[in-house]
Amino acid sequence: MVSGKTGGRPMSHFLGRRVLFSVVVLVVVIAALKLGFIKANNSPINATAHIQIQTNTATPHQQSANTKQLPEKQNAYL
Repeated sequence: MVSGKTGGRPMSHFLGRRVLFSVVVLVVVIAALKLGFIKANNSPINATAHIQIQTNTATPHQQSANTKQLPEKQNAYL
């Protein structure tokens, strides 16, 4: 932070610019939140449990380990 240069602007000048830029960015973010341009994440402290509802959309079918058709359902003209 200390330089050997005697001429030029002091370090406090550049530090002040950096702080001012940070304040401007913070104000812009807060304004965007209030105006609804961006949305903040919900707090995990106040989060409610997510309930998942499963609906049955599949048609029921008989399950069998045998994949061969029963004799009465086989085609006789093979």
